[in-house]
Amino acid sequence: MSSPNNAGSPTGSIDWILDDLVRTPHTRHALLTSADGLVVALSHATGKDRGDRTAAAVSGLQALSRTAAEFADCESEPLEQTLIQFSGGYFIIMAAERGSVLALSASKEADIAIVSDAMVNVIARLGRAMAVPERDSISTGS
Repeated sequence: MSSPNNAGSPTGSIDWILDDLVRTPHTRHALLTSADGLVVALSHATGKDRGDRTAAAVSGLQALSRTAAEFADCESEPLEQTLIQFSGGYFIIMAAERGSVLALSASKEADIAIVSDAMVNVIARLGRAMAVPERDSISTGS
């Protein structure tokens, strides 16, 4: 299954799954990135420019969260989720398969338990298709 709004996306074949995710009540945007800040897929309403900026922010937040793990005495444990709450809504990022990060924004009316569950379901649904190789392991073809 594919959506016509896949044009211009690096991996249009999975954008439609993120479009399904933002049908969760009170969600706004969804984005799949590599850990180093590259856009892998995005929901239709997100747009390429916003996606690129957000992917870079996600990469930085992941790095900050890993550093904060020391404060929580969890530095040897994998990062699972980072949540930022604003007066008008939420920004949630979840680690997925190797190097993949799923990000979602939602309004303040969103039920975070329902949104988080929907994100976990998307991660499980995408499985190996969502895995992004680290940049160092990508073959340059030479």
